[in-house]
Amino acid sequence: MKVRILFIAAAAAIAAAAGLAIADRAARVPAAYMAKTLCSEIFLAGRDEAVVRAVEFEGISPAIDLARAAVDRKARRASASLYGFGRATALYRDGEGCVIVKGAPTQAPPPGDPILNTSYTPWAEGFAGTPGALDRIDYASLDASLDAAMADGGAATRALLVVVDGRLVAERYGEGFGPETPFLSWSMAKSVTATLIGAAVQRGLIDIAAPVPVSEWAGDARRAALPWDDLLRMQSGLAFKEDYGDPFSDVSRMLFDAHSAGAVAARKPLIHPPETSWAYSSGTSNILARALRPALEAKGESYDAFPREALFAPLGAASAVMERDSSGHYIGSSYMYATARDWARLGQLYLDDGVWNGARLLPEGWAAYAASPTPASDGAYGAHFWLNRDGAARRRYMPNAPEDIYYFAGHEGQYVFIAPSANAVIVRTGITRGAVPLDVVAPMLTQILAAVGEATP
Repeated sequence: MKVRILFIAAAAAIAAAAGLAIADRAARVPAAYMAKTLCSEIFLAGRDEAVVRAVEFEGISPAIDLARAAVDRKARRASASLYGFGRATALYRDGEGCVIVKGAPTQAPPPGDPILNTSYTPWAEGFAGTPGALDRIDYASLDASLDAAMADGGAATRALLVVVDGRLVAERYGEGFGPETPFLSWSMAKSVTATLIGAAVQRGLIDIAAPVPVSEWAGDARRAALPWDDLLRMQSGLAFKEDYGDPFSDVSRMLFDAHSAGAVAARKPLIHPPETSWAYSSGTSNILARALRPALEAKGESYDAFPREALFAPLGAASAVMERDSSGHYIGSSYMYATARDWARLGQLYLDDGVWNGARLLPEGWAAYAASPTPASDGAYGAHFWLNRDGAARRRYMPNAPEDIYYFAGHEGQYVFIAPSANAVIVRTGITRGAVPLDVVAPMLTQILAAVGEATP
């Protein structure tokens, strides 16, 4: 009898411990989300802590509401937990942004030299009433569209910027934001990851038809044969659960509870033959971002310096910061900061087929490649870019906007729209919750393009 009681007590203790372990693991996602957001928005974006706390976490989930966080300004870090469960810390490092500390974070590489004013070319301006104003633009309609969008409190637009014929023709910012504010990409970072791969192709460092170098795939002939192109098009056939509502899903664990984001995704099996199915996967983007390191280092290039030297410095995008995981790899799916004007530089680079100030940064035709439909997506997706094309079994997402539009897109309504037929780039950032952001933004985009008009042949 005594042995039985002891066994029952032991079993109960094990069950309780297991329950606590599960609770702790489930709490890591909201805790890490809060710590990372506070760290990046305060120390990288330079926003007021009280405003960040009041606005950034409202209406996301009850778990976020239960999280409590502390900010250490001297150490430049933020920590959070849910009643002691899921403790998470995010640490800020100059030039690198914030990293969620999992295990021992890699030492930050020394920051590069500042992007000097000598390499920075300001936008040519074409605002209404200035010498650079463009005759084809209906400025009254354009200004009215932007003003209405900014006045919509439910949309919570933070920045709107319109570039036409290479000129900055309209710009608006919400309260507390401005031209110097870096904005979080969320999944717009995926298109930046593709752009870095394009820059590597231009330099002869990568062949997108060649297999992606992933150490976990050694000895697995099927995965080891996957080319860069299949991953850029999200048609690799790799398993990945993209469910942000599940704290145990692949994407939640990858972003908020993993030492290496790319390693989480690289360990997933093939569940479909390559090129036969399409599935949106942040894991795929992080496999690519991580694989850039061996691909570049095999040719004697620095992984740490490459984004800056090959892309941001030539563009003069001084605000651009790509954040990393604890293993030191860029989180190519989700975490980049840049001002609205620097996001527009990236869009303009595609509008000009990879040429900036006379220098070719991307291969000729790379923009067309990025905007070419992936068959398995039924026309919805290109090479890490969203498309506005009709498919065989679906209407395009923005039926009243031109079909040639392709775009960077991120959570809660972060967009860089590239509109070749209007020779225009439109940047929109915000925190749209409680609605499908594209449903909110599409009418505004249509109005802007109507005011801008078509490009001169």
